[in-house]
Amino acid sequence: MSSTNVYLLALAANLFFSTASLVFSHYSKKFSAWWINQVKVTVAIVLFAGATYATGFAPIGTQATLFLMCSGFMGLCIGDLFLFKAYATLGAGRSLVLFSFQPLLLGAYGYFFLDQTFNPAQFAAVACMIACLGVFLLERNKMTGSWDLKSFGWAFTGILLDACGVMLTRQAYELTPDMDSMQVNLIRCAGAMIGFLLIRPTHILKVIGDFRAMRKREVSLVLIACICGTFVSLSLYLTALKYAHVGSLTAVAITGPVWVSLLECLWQRRLPNRYLTAAFAFFLLGFYLMA
Repeated sequence: MSSTNVYLLALAANLFFSTASLVFSHYSKKFSAWWINQVKVTVAIVLFAGATYATGFAPIGTQATLFLMCSGFMGLCIGDLFLFKAYATLGAGRSLVLFSFQPLLLGAYGYFFLDQTFNPAQFAAVACMIACLGVFLLERNKMTGSWDLKSFGWAFTGILLDACGVMLTRQAYELTPDMDSMQVNLIRCAGAMIGFLLIRPTHILKVIGDFRAMRKREVSLVLIACICGTFVSLSLYLTALKYAHVGSLTAVAITGPVWVSLLECLWQRRLPNRYLTAAFAFFLLGFYLMA
């Protein structure tokens, strides 16, 4: 697969997740971060089970299975829980700002464990992506007058655990390269579900009760967000992860806050300001350098 196609898959995955994050943010406030996180993983595991049944299950060793189960527990269960707690106070856009740290974390992982190096163009691309979010963070800080370190700490913890999950998933791919993304995601979601059941075994009953009390329109909105933000997004992203340079791939994920901000502009019917315009310019330059 060409590098351009790989990054386009990652970009599409990021756009699906970022769009769904607006819904995740709303229901994190309405119910709780745990509630929306358990709903999205429950929907995803059903869909991935059906997809894996249709595509087939490749033989996989114990070590790779454990890597994927731990990846799901760390990233999809605990990591997303912290991220959604940040959504409830900061909103999706400001929380996703901290994705700018992922290329540094995963770039170091790729260097030490996968013998991947950064060429000058990839260094410049990552710098552009971080500059893109630096502009965005400057705008948010100027508007609010506060860094809100506690909430950003929730977000950073979520991003860090998500990065650890990505590392474990890539290691599983190194051990069993024949796996497709459906099988990988099914095992990861199983790890997350085990985490939910161990930590709060009866919470699923509350989720079912809340769903029965919700209007059909709300139920449809939540289900569509879970399908797009988990099933579709993870399918595309882990396909890209199988082939991509890890550090550069995660730099694409930094586009989330820009995309969320553009959606907010459309929703509020206002033009992008100079900060958003500058951030989007950095993003386009960075993506061009990576391609």
